[in-house]
Amino acid sequence: MILPNALLLASLMALLWFLKGDLLGYRRIKRLPDTASRQKTYRLWIAKAGLAFVLPAVIGLALLGRLDALVTIPPEFDAIRGLLPSLAGDSRAEMLGLIGGSALGGLVIGAVLATRRNWRILKTIGNVGSLLPRNRPEIAHAAAMAIAAGVSEEIAFRLFLPLLIALITGNAFVAFGVAIAVFGAMHRYQGRVGVIATSLVGALMAAIYLMTGELWLAMLLHALIDLNSLALRPALTGAWRAA
Repeated sequence: MILPNALLLASLMALLWFLKGDLLGYRRIKRLPDTASRQKTYRLWIAKAGLAFVLPAVIGLALLGRLDALVTIPPEFDAIRGLLPSLAGDSRAEMLGLIGGSALGGLVIGAVLATRRNWRILKTIGNVGSLLPRNRPEIAHAAAMAIAAGVSEEIAFRLFLPLLIALITGNAFVAFGVAIAVFGAMHRYQGRVGVIATSLVGALMAAIYLMTGELWLAMLLHALIDLNSLALRPALTGAWRAA
């Protein structure tokens, strides 16, 4: 148990390092008038996500001899998976199609509604207005950030952190409960609504991962949600017209 405990401590320290920079970065970007500085902040966030989330997870899984967990769901999660619908064969294919179709449909509908004045409230959830891109170069950076978030945060919060906690406690329910709570708390800069919304999204991504056994699917859906909020909707509401 020494190694999982040490890896958990290291992961939490990396998370705290990221959170400090993330909060400061959000406050900084609110004060940045020039687009070059804003683009630099986007790039810095992407780099720090890789260092805080992806690197510790890959190194930790390698040290545990569990790199296969990136493509095969760990057996430590079987207890909680047993309470969820099992997707195999035709049912699995149908569910994947349903999830993919729902994600795409939600992306299109949300984007269309965001262009209508009376529905602008749907533009964002939580206090993230300062993060939204204001021109085409910033849209490209925000899109890259959305994809990076989808990959890095799913590796960290749907796989590595729950696995470490499950190894230490022997309880998958505790593992995912803590991981979802930490994921929501990580977005505290978005305000109470943002924390609640991201916690719900985290729970949904965890359920999809556990039901399908496919981490890549949770990554894809997470990235689509962020792309919708951080790139597509701002583009459709005027940012794309600004050079």
